[in-house]
Amino acid sequence: MRMLWGAGFILAGIFLLMYPQVEKKAADQKQERLIEAFEQLSYVGTQIDEAESPIAEQASVRQDAVELLDGARGVIRIPRIDLNMMIFEGSDESALRKGVGMIEPEKEFGRNNVGLAGHRAVTYGKQFNRLNELAPNDEIEIETKTGRYVFVVIKAFVVDRTKVEVLADQKEPLLTLVTCTPIGKKNPTDRLIVQAKLKNFG
Repeated sequence: MRMLWGAGFILAGIFLLMYPQVEKKAADQKQERLIEAFEQLSYVGTQIDEAESPIAEQASVRQDAVELLDGARGVIRIPRIDLNMMIFEGSDESALRKGVGMIEPEKEFGRNNVGLAGHRAVTYGKQFNRLNELAPNDEIEIETKTGRYVFVVIKAFVVDRTKVEVLADQKEPLLTLVTCTPIGKKNPTDRLIVQAKLKNFG
């Protein structure tokens, strides 16, 4: 009986150790599917007339992509921290469960100070877990239906969650990444902010 209990505890321990890796892999696969769907929306329209791509099949692929990407605004890529995620309108829990949230969807990349919010937790919502590793001159890429924007990090700092003025428009286009800090704390009142300026658009 003791051996059974011991084996049970060992298996439970192994499960607890492996769970974060399994969860991360599942989240990464989901993001890959979303990004593929986003890219399909950009190219499917140009492929409709190709002989090897029947119209009915292309229409079906496009409809699947549209449903998967309800509220999608683009893709964020941060090479320094190996981040590739979809951006969705809004910063409520529904948007943040799918990817990174665009706090003020009415704003435009390359024109305004666009705020993007992401979870930062030990076991759930790992979007911005490594945001604190970013340093000045690190690049952040934003891909939308209209083009690709490259931003360069200019500063990182911590503010109280009430300091929403960090999202105010400035003289130049900015990207403001927002997440909770410190990592793992329940209901933290502080926010880690990373701001970047527009480098180029193409």
